[in-house]
Amino acid sequence: IDNGRITRIGDLADASAARVIDATNRIVTPGFVDLHTHLDAQVGWDPLLRSSCYHGVTTALIGNCGVTFAPVSPVNRPKIAKLMEAVEDISADAIIDGLPWDWTSYGGYLDALQSLRPALNLVGLVGHSSIRYEAMGERSMDEDAQPNEAELGAIVRMVRESVAEGAVGFSTSRFLGHKVPDGRLTPGTFADLRETAAIQQAVTEAGGRGGL
Repeated sequence: IDNGRITRIGDLADASAARVIDATNRIVTPGFVDLHTHLDAQVGWDPLLRSSCYHGVTTALIGNCGVTFAPVSPVNRPKIAKLMEAVEDISADAIIDGLPWDWTSYGGYLDALQSLRPALNLVGLVGHSSIRYEAMGERSMDEDAQPNEAELGAIVRMVRESVAEGAVGFSTSRFLGHKVPDGRLTPGTFADLRETAAIQQAVTEAGGRGGL
């Protein structure tokens, strides 16, 4: 290891080092990449992200299940926190109190996370729920509601901007167990092909990838 980076592996019998760590009977591996986490808020009160780093995770993907905290307008922050509480059983009060909430865009959210200096590499998907709620409001959760042309345009714009600002892709959910406090399913559950195809195009145009 030179200057904190692995520069050579394999038979190192002929190498010398200032420090040698005895790993006899132990397993030495690269850091793990956790592809499904909900550490989106925990980083605010636990930047070490102990639930992951203690298990050898060095990179975590956030923004899964269509639930993210950006993009979000100030008036919708409590709603998005409540949505996360309902889906992932993380206290909305802890979410609101634990994060600075000084952003509206996805890029601003990533900047806020960076300022917290998390112990892990964090990469994020932008979530369907936050984007659809921003565009459609309360009707975003109605089973028979699809976006009108203006709303779909707003959805596409936010997806494209979020990926351009650093989201590595897009996430959504069709899981019928993901419900908001009033019993409706999360925004995006009933999105039709017109909407999802437009989102897919926006993601790929901006250079990202989709996921569930």
